[in-house]
Amino acid sequence: MKKISDIHAIKIIFFITACYVGLWVIRIPTIKDQLQTDYVGVGYIMLSFAIGSIVAMIFANALLLKTSTKSILTFTLIAEGCLWLPVPFIQDLWIFMIFSFIFGMSYGAFEVACNLYASNLEVREKKSMMSGFHAFWSLGVLFGSLITSFLLEWKYSFNFNIILYVIILLPLSLYFVLCLESEVETKSKDSTQKNIFFIWPLLIFLLALIAMANALSEGSVDAWGALYMRDFIQADGFYIGLASLSFNIFMVIGRFSGDWVRDMIGVFLLILFLFLLTIVSLIILINFNSIFAAIIGFSLLGLGASSIVPIAYSLAGKIDGIDSGVGITIISIAVYGTFVGAPATLGLIANNYGINYIFFPMIFIFLFLMVPIIINRKKFSI
Repeated sequence: MKKISDIHAIKIIFFITACYVGLWVIRIPTIKDQLQTDYVGVGYIMLSFAIGSIVAMIFANALLLKTSTKSILTFTLIAEGCLWLPVPFIQDLWIFMIFSFIFGMSYGAFEVACNLYASNLEVREKKSMMSGFHAFWSLGVLFGSLITSFLLEWKYSFNFNIILYVIILLPLSLYFVLCLESEVETKSKDSTQKNIFFIWPLLIFLLALIAMANALSEGSVDAWGALYMRDFIQADGFYIGLASLSFNIFMVIGRFSGDWVRDMIGVFLLILFLFLLTIVSLIILINFNSIFAAIIGFSLLGLGASSIVPIAYSLAGKIDGIDSGVGITIISIAVYGTFVGAPATLGLIANNYGINYIFFPMIFIFLFLMVPIIINRKKFSI
C-alpha cells in the first residue's frame, strides 16, 4: 500500500483536530446549561483555555528543538481525544476551568507543532500553501459542527456525541501522524533567535496584531456563535449551528482560494480586502436579528477571516534571523493571548448590553489596524 504524503497527512491532521472544535462550538450552550453559569462564566472557561495554551506555547519551541514535531503531534492528539471523555460529567465551573487549562496546554503545543510543520512544508515546496492547510482546518470545523448540529436536532446526548467523535477521530489522527516525516528541513537552522524573548522586528509585531484582531472575530464565532443564535436570533435545534456552519463554509471557500488570490494581488491588498469584509459583516451582526441576516453576516465574516491567520503564520515563518518555530510561536501566542482578556470582557458586554454587542468593539479594532498596515504596506512583500 502506497504511503500517504506528508502534505496530505498534515492536511488531514488539521481536519481531524478541527472536528473536535466543531463539536465544541455547537455544544457551548449545552455546557453553559450543564454548569448553570452565565456569559461571564463561559468567558472564564475561554480564559482558562487561553492561559493554558500560552503556557505551553512559551515552551513549545524548546521542546520541538529537543524532540520533533511528529512526537509532539502524537502526544497532543492522544491527549486531546482522551481529555474530551470526562467533559459531560463536570458540573462545577471552577473544576471545568482547571480542566480547560489542561486542555489548553495540550492544544497550545499542538498548534505550534502543526503550524510549524506546515510552514516548513511551504519552505520545502517553495510556494504558498498555508491558506490551503488552514482550509482543511475550517473544513473540519464545518464538518464537526454539521454532524453535531444533526445530533443535537435528533436529541442525542452530549456524552454520545463525544464518544462517537473520539472513537472515530483518535485512531484516524494517530494513523496520519505515522505518515509524517520525522522532521522537515527548514531554512532557519542558523537563525540567531531561538526563543520569543527578543525585540521583535516591526513586521512580526504587525503580524501579531493582525492575528490578534482576526482571532477576536474568528473566536467570537467559536465561543459565542451558538449562544448568539439561541439567545439573540431565538433559534433552536439544528438552527443553533447556523452561525458556525455559514461562517465555516465561507471560511473554507476563502482559504482554498486564498493562496491563489495572495499570489495574484499580493499580501497587502488581500489583507485590506479581508478587513473591509470583516467590518461589513460585524455591522450586519450587530444590527439585524433575523436568521437570514445572521447567515449573511457570519458568511461574510468567514470570508473576511479566512486568510489572515494563514498569512501571519506563513510570513512569520520566513523572517530572516528568526527560527521558524519562534515565528510560529509568536503568532500562536498572539492569537491565544487575545483570549486572556477578551472572553471575560465580551461576557460582560453580553450580560449588560446583549450578546449581539460583543461584535461592536471589533469594528474599531479593525479600523484602527488598517492605518499601520497601509503605512507599512511594503513590509508585507516577503
